[in-house]
Amino acid sequence: MNLKRFLLPLFAALTISACSDEAPQNDKYTTLATPVTVENLPAVTEVFSLSCGHCRSMEAAIPAIEAAADVKIGKAHVTFNENATFAAMIYYSAMSQIDGAPPEGLTEALFKFVQEDQSDDAEKNKAILSSLFAQYNLVSPFDMTEAQQEALFADMERADQITVESEIRSVPTFLVNGKYVVNTSAHQSAEELADTLKMLMAKGQ
Repeated sequence: MNLKRFLLPLFAALTISACSDEAPQNDKYTTLATPVTVENLPAVTEVFSLSCGHCRSMEAAIPAIEAAADVKIGKAHVTFNENATFAAMIYYSAMSQIDGAPPEGLTEALFKFVQEDQSDDAEKNKAILSSLFAQYNLVSPFDMTEAQQEALFADMERADQITVESEIRSVPTFLVNGKYVVNTSAHQSAEELADTLKMLMAKGQ
């Protein structure tokens, strides 16, 4: 699959999608009938989208949630519609090149690109994204080698598997032990959310 062929036609068409198409629920979490089978899934995974404003706001709360729940939270980008899949392609184009934690400011820069910096001009969007990647010493999605594209698509496949098997249709949310899906809107604070995460981690699988 040629990455340029996938990205360029969508640059002029991407719009900011809603974080959810579903009505809010009151339950703090739901239990999956069948746990997610992705290997090496973190105990807690934040499931999000770069196109979601609420997900962008959640980023500032993650350190407090990690501290309160005493857990390092992993991340998975949803692929539940075209906009989310395109945003995931941008996210994993960067993250597939990074070993360990991303450089400070990179995730916010990716949120900003998807939510603020795009226009109807595909070539302009390409130039902005390429410049963004260069700032963090990353190879642009348009200049990736075949090996780099393979790493990207492996991350995309993993994200797609998490999206499908978790049945998540609303973000941001958290997947715990591959089995419990947390309803963030049913929580009033980071501390309350951390309490739910701790409780679910203790439940195990």
